[in-house]
Amino acid sequence: MGQFSSERGLLEIIDRAQLILTSWQAFVEEHPETQLLPALVSISDEVTDLMAAVYLEASEMELDHAPVSGLATDIKMVKKDRVM
Repeated sequence: MGQFSSERGLLEIIDRAQLILTSWQAFVEEHPETQLLPALVSISDEVTDLMAAVYLEASEMELDHAPVSGLATDIKMVKKDRVM
C-alpha cells in the first residue's frame, strides 16, 4: 500500500471521496428513474463499487509519520444489503 506525505491531503481525499460517493448514491443510483432501467442499475452499482474502493483504500493508507488519533482505520461500508 502506498504512503501519503501529507496528512491534510489524505484527509481531503477521504472527505471528498465520501462526499461524492454519498451524493452519487442519493442523486443518481437511488433515483427512481435509474431504478427502472436495469442497464443503469448495473452501471451505477459498478460506479458505486469503484468509488467505495477508492474511499476504503485511502482510508487504509499509511502516512509518513504517526497518524493522528481518530484517523479512520477500520471502516466498513454498507451498500444496499451487503457489506463491502
